[in-house]
Amino acid sequence: MYRVGIIGFENSHAKAFSKCFNLSGEYDDVKVIGIWGEEPEAGKKLSEECSIPIMTPEEMLGQVDGIMVTSRNGKLHPGYVRPFIEAGIPAFIDKPFANDYAEAEAIAELAERKNVPIIGGSSLKFAAPTLELKKFADEAKAQNALYSGQVYAPVNLANPYGDFYFYSSHLVEIALTVFGFDSVAVTAVRVEKGVAVILEYASFAVTLSYNDHVYRYGGTVIAAEETLSIPITDPDAYHKEADHFVKMLKTGEVPQSNRDLIYPVRVLNAIEESYTRLTRVLL
Repeated sequence: MYRVGIIGFENSHAKAFSKCFNLSGEYDDVKVIGIWGEEPEAGKKLSEECSIPIMTPEEMLGQVDGIMVTSRNGKLHPGYVRPFIEAGIPAFIDKPFANDYAEAEAIAELAERKNVPIIGGSSLKFAAPTLELKKFADEAKAQNALYSGQVYAPVNLANPYGDFYFYSSHLVEIALTVFGFDSVAVTAVRVEKGVAVILEYASFAVTLSYNDHVYRYGGTVIAAEETLSIPITDPDAYHKEADHFVKMLKTGEVPQSNRDLIYPVRVLNAIEESYTRLTRVLL
């Protein structure tokens, strides 16, 4: 039996993972044995619904085989996950991985030094429509026929969980998955209803449209002869993440390199710097 702890029970992610592992019957050898978070009332409700005791992170250490950090505020993620990685415990770190790229790098370096596998980020990077757009973009790039693209997603610019960082990682992770993790610069402006971004690559550019509280996702890839536009949804997103997590626990295999896992934080920092200072930021 693989014993799992969840830190950050004030969101739908913690509830979804708890139900996946403890109530769905799909993962007989994985069980959430403890949860903890910043909002006691949410924790009490989840504890009762899924019959999981509330345990402090310190109590989880030594009792769990894997940890999932799902706190809404990415600023808290490095501090929560560091003791577990130090102890050799595989970790899932939800989006955003962190709010600061230097902290994300430090966690990734620690994981590599300790030989501890880590995964996480946005579930939508593995959504079927995202992967379809990626395939189309890859084929166009192979023919030197990729011209541009667009990705749109929600943003929440004023909240208690990191403001811009709370929801913004979804869009960046989708865009990087589709167009590549080798972007070179960012230019962004904050407008009344969101943030508009130009994500530059060596031979093309992609427009990222953050729409404040408009909860729709989608992408477009423009090639020389064809254009592909798809809305992005994934009703099985949590189960896919649970599958990746279980595979990591059992085999140590992860779907992304640590570099690609943390690179979105670098882009997010650049976007914020760009729209704050009104300047183009190199990556």
